[in-house]
Amino acid sequence: MKSIRTLYIFLFLTFSSGSMYAQEHFIGVKGGVSIPFVDFNDFALETNYSQYIFAAPYAAISYRHMSTPKIGVQFDLAYAQKGWGQNLIVEQQVANTIKNTIDYIELPVYLHWAILGDRKFNIGINGGVYAAYAISASRQIVNLTALEQSVAEYNIETDNRTDFGLMLGINVSYDFSFGEIQLEGSYKPGFANILPVSHIKKENPIVSSNQSPTFTINYLIPLSKFKKE
Repeated sequence: MKSIRTLYIFLFLTFSSGSMYAQEHFIGVKGGVSIPFVDFNDFALETNYSQYIFAAPYAAISYRHMSTPKIGVQFDLAYAQKGWGQNLIVEQQVANTIKNTIDYIELPVYLHWAILGDRKFNIGINGGVYAAYAISASRQIVNLTALEQSVAEYNIETDNRTDFGLMLGINVSYDFSFGEIQLEGSYKPGFANILPVSHIKKENPIVSSNQSPTFTINYLIPLSKFKKE
């Protein structure tokens, strides 16, 4: 938690340092896909299950404040689908596939730093934190056999709805006459367990944190364009 507090202080200092520079403000939209999974730190997953990979939607509205020509802070208000997929392995074959999805409203806050390039083309890095709240969840089972065994099941009414963690990414952007287009790859390691851990009831894994590699395209318009018009 100390690292998160340090990052918040760094973001605040970056944000407040804009008085020395001609600041820029952007609004925009972001969309793409995630390849979500949950980090279950439990031996049963390693012996009886394999990961089922699926793509999940990600969409956001964005605001960016550039304190300097190279450094700024961005806020996204996003819909993010997370969860996990699992294949039950019986006699070295897939017996069934279970897809668990959790829909979140998510708020990432992060530093945007253009480390290479000029005013038109940039390569940059992102780093910050996010917080999220689950609004719905679903579970799909594909029974290749009559088995319905599952290692874990998420219930939005009784399990943890809040999630938080880090946001780390790399991006490539180009400033067109109609706005900035940015391609971004990011990774969000979650710190919160989505399944409560009980020392009395042992059915839940010890660790159950969201992990979310995400690939997006971000379209940003400088607010100065509206002032000119």
